[in-house]
Amino acid sequence: MDLNDAYAVKTPQDSRKLYSDWAATYDETFVKANAYVYPRTIAEHFDRHTPTDQIKTVVDIGCGTGVVGKFLSNLRHQILIDGFDISPEMLTQASALKRLDGSPVYRDLIEVDLTQEMTQNRTQDRTVDVFDSMISAGTFTHGHLGPKTLVSLINLVRIGGWLVIGINAMHFSSQGFAEALGSAVESKTISAPTYTDVQIYGPTSPHFGDLARIATFQRTA
Repeated sequence: MDLNDAYAVKTPQDSRKLYSDWAATYDETFVKANAYVYPRTIAEHFDRHTPTDQIKTVVDIGCGTGVVGKFLSNLRHQILIDGFDISPEMLTQASALKRLDGSPVYRDLIEVDLTQEMTQNRTQDRTVDVFDSMISAGTFTHGHLGPKTLVSLINLVRIGGWLVIGINAMHFSSQGFAEALGSAVESKTISAPTYTDVQIYGPTSPHFGDLARIATFQRTA
């Protein structure tokens, strides 16, 4: 299993199958093998560009094995992190992660198909919090979740809250993310995003040069 398998995902069922098979070895065969620096980079970006005094809770969209949450918890020791992912096997891996003080990285881990509308902030027959912020890396790209899903998730963040969303730069315009975020700005749902392009992989990776575009903005309505 590799990056090509991930990009070949077309349906929620494809995602469940891929990550069920990959979960136990994902950190070794993908994160380490490909010098996947993106999770650390987006966690550091979140820490630099969102106010510490206004953010107590964050939802990690497409958290997978918890790599983003692990880095973020080391940067903001008091932040409460919930993780959403479609794969129960990936969530099992994330549940084993510990912070520097020995407490769990994630407060809660929720199995959810994010392509389905979460009516009245409920999913899987449980109440979902409204969070102070949202973070996501590696989820919004070709073969995963599209712009319609991204816009639908904005209401998981309180008005005035922050979103730090990584989107594959190659697919940012071609898959409609630029248009969707522009429409959300026009409707005054969000502030105008700032965009920062970052490397997804380190120099030793065969995929070095692939970029993600981090969109940073606030929910305004």
